[in-house]
Amino acid sequence: MTDDEAHHMSTDLSHFKDAFFEESQEHLTTIEEGLLQLEQRPGDIDLLNRIFRGAHSIKGNSGMFGFTAVSQFTHKMESVLDQLRSSQMVVTVAITDLLLQSLDCLKTLIDCARTGAAPDEAHVAALGGRLEACQGTPAPGQATAVPAADERSLPPGTHRFTITWAPPRYLFQRGLDPAQFLKELASLGTVTHLALDAGRLPVLMELDPEQCYLGWTLELETGKDLKVIDAVFDFVREDSTLTIVDNPVETHPTAAVSDGAKPLGEILVETGVVSQTQLNQALSQQKKVGEILVEQKVATPEQISEALKKQSECTVPAKKAETPSIRVDTVKIDRLINLVGELVITQSMLSDLGSRFEMSQLPVLLERVAQLERNTREIQERVMGIRMVPIGNAFSRFPRLVRDLSGKAGKKIQLILSGEETELDKTVIESIGDPLTHLVRNSADHGLEPPDERLAAGKPEQGIIRLNAFHEGGSICITVEDDGRGLNRDKILAKGIKQGLIAESDKLSDEQIWMLIFKPGFSTAEKVTDVSGRGVGMDVVKRNIEGLGGTVSIKTVTGKGTTFTLKLPLTLAIIEGMTVRVGQDTYIVPLLSILESIQPKREMLKSIVGKGELVNVRGTYLPLMRLYDVFRLEPELSDPTKAILLILETEGERVAVMVDEILGQQQVVIKSMEQNFRKIEGVAGATILGDGTVGFILDVRGLLNISRNGTAQAA
Repeated sequence: MTDDEAHHMSTDLSHFKDAFFEESQEHLTTIEEGLLQLEQRPGDIDLLNRIFRGAHSIKGNSGMFGFTAVSQFTHKMESVLDQLRSSQMVVTVAITDLLLQSLDCLKTLIDCARTGAAPDEAHVAALGGRLEACQGTPAPGQATAVPAADERSLPPGTHRFTITWAPPRYLFQRGLDPAQFLKELASLGTVTHLALDAGRLPVLMELDPEQCYLGWTLELETGKDLKVIDAVFDFVREDSTLTIVDNPVETHPTAAVSDGAKPLGEILVETGVVSQTQLNQALSQQKKVGEILVEQKVATPEQISEALKKQSECTVPAKKAETPSIRVDTVKIDRLINLVGELVITQSMLSDLGSRFEMSQLPVLLERVAQLERNTREIQERVMGIRMVPIGNAFSRFPRLVRDLSGKAGKKIQLILSGEETELDKTVIESIGDPLTHLVRNSADHGLEPPDERLAAGKPEQGIIRLNAFHEGGSICITVEDDGRGLNRDKILAKGIKQGLIAESDKLSDEQIWMLIFKPGFSTAEKVTDVSGRGVGMDVVKRNIEGLGGTVSIKTVTGKGTTFTLKLPLTLAIIEGMTVRVGQDTYIVPLLSILESIQPKREMLKSIVGKGELVNVRGTYLPLMRLYDVFRLEPELSDPTKAILLILETEGERVAVMVDEILGQQQVVIKSMEQNFRKIEGVAGATILGDGTVGFILDVRGLLNISRNGTAQAA
């Protein structure tokens, strides 16, 4: 094979591996969703078959690519699932918990296979052992699986026999059942390991159903001696292949410290023998293995240095950045190809017209330019459509999360999902996972009451969390709703005053009080749990959603529940904007932030010491911001009654921004200012306008900060 061929095969294999990891994620999702439904429908064989097929696919595909750890572990999961679907085992909460933990471990193993990192082999082995031990678990009330041999304390005189037995081929013809021999051995002690040897099994065409081709290897712990074990095989010893190895078990305690034992230093600190500082100093003086070996003249410094160099070469490679990919419906691709074909035709027509253009053909030119514009806009929409994926991908993690939270919090919670088919830009979906997780955790921990409290309030024992997604105008709304106790106004207010976020004299509306829960470090939890109570999370929600150009709002009714609403743009790459002019400069204001535009009358304007200029809009005084002052421009109009005021809103706050003229509405492609220049307060990004000049996209939140702090800068 040539180097080129080898490289080509390697590239092809890499391509298939990427497909394997992508498909594995789908199978993992299928398995997890299935296991969660299995708790509600333990007798659903179709569901068990679907879960089993997902595990079987991962096992087969991982074996094909040489991911042995993945295939071996999945095989153990598959064995349990096979016994469940064949009714040899029954579905219990304990088994579902074990399978879900094993699924988490399998996800980690697949990640390790992708990145080349080393998995936690002890954890994998422990879970694998539990999966093997639970197989054949009888119905509730019967005996359960025996713990692993090395986890039990054995009485003195115990033997651990390793028995390998391949019975004679004629075993069945004599009316003997190998299972009886195995049962007899089990009656003499405890079988801790049993493995089937199918090495003698011929191909199907040559198989004689009256002959025994199988063999077994087992480990038996018993107080009986070798003679008793050997006597079990008296009737078949003559033609069997039989070995019995006696391994007496040491029962005296060992000096080794168990995994759960505390380090010596920690015990010494706890009992007051030494201080933590003294312990740290002692630990810092411990010598490395290399230094000790050099002192003992067992190795030279050069040899140690060479070994360290090899060690550094063997370290786990850094995790590679995952190449983002997206599955696209072929119908979308076909439509895009057709549009590109139309675009090529339009371009050809324009080129032809350009080569022999005369002024009499101007109407034809304008018609073809209009056709080009239609093609371009439709291609833009189709390309954006390719990036759109159902939000159900982001929702899929929450059934498992809610199940775990309900167990930890001791609450009964039902999760209802709706609007999963609503499509959203892939980059937005990737960014809303964390905010939604925090909101669901908050609803489960703070919002929903314990079962006894719900019953006392006349509510059903089971609480409900609803996740819903829907389109509204040019945005997408996601709501997280619970039917819990609602937000406690007095408690939040008291905590806000205590933390110095507000003054006692402040008169705040309910909406302003609710927004206090988004302040960093704010929490009304009485005690800290592993779910919440440290004041971390809700501030992340607000920061992340605003970073996406969205807003968060809250509606709550005491005793009835709370609804959090996230409003997000459909895509981060393109926004609908209103183009405005200030002097000779053009700016774009996000359409989502504009409530209305007005031309004020003289009596609507007021100037108050300490607060600056205000404008009265239907009884509400709003701060007036002159955009030419913010960016130090030369305006055309300085009289507000002749200019235009745009009423902008963000996070419940409003401001009136003064501009010379509104030029019109258009879609603009956002380009980052920070990557291409530097961050400018009040500017969210930039775009290239139709005449080739740069237009700044205004950041309404930043403008409000400027109006409050008075920190303006030239753009």
